[in-house]
Amino acid sequence: MKKLVIIFGACIAFSFLIIFQSCKKDKALTDEEIIENALDEFVADLQSNPPDTADISDRVKNYMQGKSVLFYGSTVTLLDSTEIAVISPYWYRQNDLLMYSNLMDTAYHIDSQLWLRQTIVGGRSIWTEPYFDAGGGDIWMKTRAVPIYINGKIKAVATTDMSID
Repeated sequence: MKKLVIIFGACIAFSFLIIFQSCKKDKALTDEEIIENALDEFVADLQSNPPDTADISDRVKNYMQGKSVLFYGSTVTLLDSTEIAVISPYWYRQNDLLMYSNLMDTAYHIDSQLWLRQTIVGGRSIWTEPYFDAGGGDIWMKTRAVPIYINGKIKAVATTDMSID
């Protein structure tokens, strides 16, 4: 009888473990996790096939075209050897269209933007605090920024912006 109770108890414990694991697998990703995963994949592609000034705008646009409205905008900022921006095509959503903006516009002051500086100085991915993006998307947003390492050095920073309602 004691063996039967132990076996029955083990079966119940095993059943709870299976239910717990299946619930854990079904957990929905947060909006931030969706963006992180997509941007990490994009960065991996950019690291394995480094971008240049001739193709980067099209690559950012293609990345945005395959994404939901959760992805408000995106850029890849290419850097020179002193970590100063040389090109930064920004593709963003306006209504149902993808629109282009050049973040190298002097009014935007790209090299002083926190999303760029914090990523370069820290050498790692960041989420910014929510901010009003004057001159870029002109909305409240937060930005996921990821450094792009090529041959051990940061050569670019890729971002995805998420609108904050």
